[in-house]
Amino acid sequence: MFRRTATEEMIKDVLGESYVHLSVESYSMNESLGEGRCEVTAVLQRDGLREKIGCSGVGFVDALYHGLVDHYAREYASLSTISFTKFDVQGHMSTSDAQGSDAECVVTLVVRNTEDREFRFEDSSRSLVAAALKVVVEAAEYFINSERAYITAFKSMVNARERNRQDLLETYTAQLAELVNTTSYSDVIERLKNEQGRSTQ
Repeated sequence: MFRRTATEEMIKDVLGESYVHLSVESYSMNESLGEGRCEVTAVLQRDGLREKIGCSGVGFVDALYHGLVDHYAREYASLSTISFTKFDVQGHMSTSDAQGSDAECVVTLVVRNTEDREFRFEDSSRSLVAAALKVVVEAAEYFINSERAYITAFKSMVNARERNRQDLLETYTAQLAELVNTTSYSDVIERLKNEQGRSTQ
């Protein structure tokens, strides 16, 4: 399991005020048990701005995952490279105030990237659906910011090389070496190289 703590701190340092914060405001859900389809509308806050996302899948988690990927992968390509490998729910019955139905539950999500590294995300709530929603959004936020940090560090490295700043070059190279562990950046790297090539023509 990949330890995210140090990488998350680096991501926040690299991005500073441009770090993207995602949070859940509300959701509505309609699921047809006979057809096996679930429709979810999630309202998220993205740095203070409301975003309404339509989601569809074979269940709540599947719908939410595909909805978030379809919505954000157009801007952050690395989101389309991750997959879920574990989804676990544990009820903490001792937290119940009554007959157990209001007990707090802990939802754990494990995500794998194309390098077979796994990342663990966890959230808790007295609402199972709310906890599941928050943990999937937490994973999306992590990979969105990781990609943004990689692009920022890459461009800073190019700039340092052009200015012959070896001290900065070593710093940005080390950051890239850490950030590339987070997910697959093949499409992102190719796009950055193409952009760099066009700018030098």
